[in-house]
Amino acid sequence: MRLNPRWLGLAASTLLAVSGFLAGKPLPHDAAWVTGVCVWFVALIALGYAWWQLRDQREGLLVTAALWSLPLLVAPPMGALDVYAYACQGQLFDAGLNLYEHGPAALPCTWLNEVPPLWRDTPTPYGPLWFALSGGVAWLAHGHLLVAVGLFRLVAVLGLVLCVAAAHRISDGNVALAASPLVLVHVVSGVHNDILVAGLMLTGFAFATRQRAALSGLAFGLAAAVKITALIGAPFVVLLVLTTRARAAFVGAMVATYAVLAALTGHGLGFIGALGATAGLVQWLSLPSGVGMAVGYVLRWIGYPGAFGTAVAVARAVGFVALAVLLAGLWLRTLRDVRRDPAGATDRVLTAAGLALLVTAVLGPVFYAWYALAGIAVLACTQLTGKLRTGVHVAVVALPFLTLPDSLGLATKTKVPGAFLDVALIVALVVRLARRRSRDRADA
Repeated sequence: MRLNPRWLGLAASTLLAVSGFLAGKPLPHDAAWVTGVCVWFVALIALGYAWWQLRDQREGLLVTAALWSLPLLVAPPMGALDVYAYACQGQLFDAGLNLYEHGPAALPCTWLNEVPPLWRDTPTPYGPLWFALSGGVAWLAHGHLLVAVGLFRLVAVLGLVLCVAAAHRISDGNVALAASPLVLVHVVSGVHNDILVAGLMLTGFAFATRQRAALSGLAFGLAAAVKITALIGAPFVVLLVLTTRARAAFVGAMVATYAVLAALTGHGLGFIGALGATAGLVQWLSLPSGVGMAVGYVLRWIGYPGAFGTAVAVARAVGFVALAVLLAGLWLRTLRDVRRDPAGATDRVLTAAGLALLVTAVLGPVFYAWYALAGIAVLACTQLTGKLRTGVHVAVVALPFLTLPDSLGLATKTKVPGAFLDVALIVALVVRLARRRSRDRADA
């Protein structure tokens, strides 16, 4: 008898919740923790299988997403413990401290022991809207951590609702991604603010498709005031609004929105200095960092151990240059395609914007699974087909496997093989592009 995927997914999400209670804390690594980790992987496999079976259905998927979310709403945060840092950042904001200069330990925060040691003294690069929201949550929680986590979960779920509503307004997009393992683990459970960024960006795109440029700029200004990476999508909005006046209205509204929030909160452009707060994290999930690590390992083996840091820094610099070239090329190519076929502009622009966000995440100096949320959310509003569709669907199933329920990243345990895997991927990509160019020349 074949098990109904909906009920299999519910059983899997329930097991995920169980794993959170068993292994949601980093320490101690006792028998309960080991059991919880085992349950975690079994549950992720079952959840991925169930979602894969349902991903092409159009009916009832939102109900399925809500059903699968229920166990996770009452379980501890899993996959990452950033929500505790969010709560502490809210307390710092309420105390009048500059979050671009101070970490949670500066107050100190009421819930400091729940924050991973890595983030206790680390300033945050988020924007003024997120600080205001965090401050509101911390004030309402009034020292009760469970209340704070619940309120942040509400914000994350509202961000997801924005994504689904905007996808429906834009193109009746594939809402199956709302029930995907990536969303369940890193939005419903992990409560990452990237989903709010995605929801506000998609709202901006929805307004742009209806030529409401000022409202689109307002939405993008709000998104950037949560996380500045939202600006990667802004140039693609310009390809959707049709007049010079509308484009000026979009830019003006976006800048004005951010400026007002920065003035009201007292947090302006200080995020620029805080962006380097995670530069000390070196892991191979970022392609440039991985390549730099591989070069650094080779230099160590031949007698130059001190060159490791330099190799990573140089590789990251090259990654930023490559990112700039790729983003410019993607925008120019999309501009050309839109001029050739205005009728298909929305789908082409959103596809390009989603890819731009994903490329930015992967080529940045540090990558975490939830960094892919914004790009995947934008791509969910397009007519995903072929290899891109397969790649996105594989990603939303596979990315949650990169962390354990207590937020431990498996990339930290696979540094050497992961770094050389990045080199192999880059070589394979270069070879493939060279072969394609040779075929194109032969056909010409």
